[in-house]
Amino acid sequence: MDWKGEEMLRLVNVCKDWKNFELKNVSFEVDKYEYFVILGHSGAGKTLLLKVIAGIYRPDRGRIYLDGREITHEPPEKRDLAYVPQNYALFPHLSVYDNIAYGLKIRGLEKSEIRRTVLELAEILGIEHVLHRKPRTLSGGEQQRVALARALAVKPKVLLLDEPLSNVDVQTRSRLIREMKRWRRELEFTAIHVTHNLEEAAVLGDRIGVMIDGRLEQVGSVRDVFSRPKTAGVARFFGYNVIRGNAKEGLIDLGFAKLKTDARCDGSVEVVFKPEDVVISRKGGEFRARVEAIEIFRLMARISLNAEGSTINALVPVYRIFEEDVEEGDTVYVSIRDFRIVDSGR
Repeated sequence: MDWKGEEMLRLVNVCKDWKNFELKNVSFEVDKYEYFVILGHSGAGKTLLLKVIAGIYRPDRGRIYLDGREITHEPPEKRDLAYVPQNYALFPHLSVYDNIAYGLKIRGLEKSEIRRTVLELAEILGIEHVLHRKPRTLSGGEQQRVALARALAVKPKVLLLDEPLSNVDVQTRSRLIREMKRWRRELEFTAIHVTHNLEEAAVLGDRIGVMIDGRLEQVGSVRDVFSRPKTAGVARFFGYNVIRGNAKEGLIDLGFAKLKTDARCDGSVEVVFKPEDVVISRKGGEFRARVEAIEIFRLMARISLNAEGSTINALVPVYRIFEEDVEEGDTVYVSIRDFRIVDSGR
């Protein structure tokens, strides 16, 4: 699907104070038919941001544009957006059919047009067999499909999805992620999807943004954001090791080791590296560390190391643990294959 080049939604320096939390100068754009995923831990501000976009809350500063028109101060009903909250907010007293048809009836469409739209969406989303039932009788996955159908029925310019798969079990989530990718192709909609789940972002996102404590710290393609975090906060979110060091004359002093670098930097720096880039050996390496814990997950082992008080996580094939005869409490040699210097994020 070619979604690039035609901007649909744009935020410019959007700020919002809410209780003891603040959205801080959030700026990004979403193109027509793009699926934009915002990643972040619980409490990062993802839901608040969606509600500001939807018009449920007004921003304190900044501007919001939809299809070239400023909507910063317009009420929700005039924004041509559809917001699907985390709990789906289905009408419990209405059937699935009437839930999906609700927005169309409000708009005064003919019964034949309403029926055609409801049946078409129900077929694509696989819920034809539950149209007569009430929401309370549905599974979490079925409720999610009904909420999506109700939102898409009114043909919004942008669909706002707040943790849409958080109320289903792991197996159902994986299946729905694959199905949502197909629904995107068939229904051609523009969406902002907020989640803490990396699988959802990796499979569904055309681009992703990572939100840390009210700031959108990095926006880019899935490949770039996952593999090249720009800040320490983004790196930590993706499970990288983050160590503060001091750079001088081509060397970074981490306290327990000195790393050579071609980067032109001096003073305090943040060094990040993947657990997969940590090499453990009995024979030699760049520094020594104590093995604090070993956790085995199928064919991989996660090892927690203590290097003079700094915690380093390593991810290695299980066979390496046996080859090197490594056990908890041992002292081993450690090397770092690759690392990056990033901003602190503040």
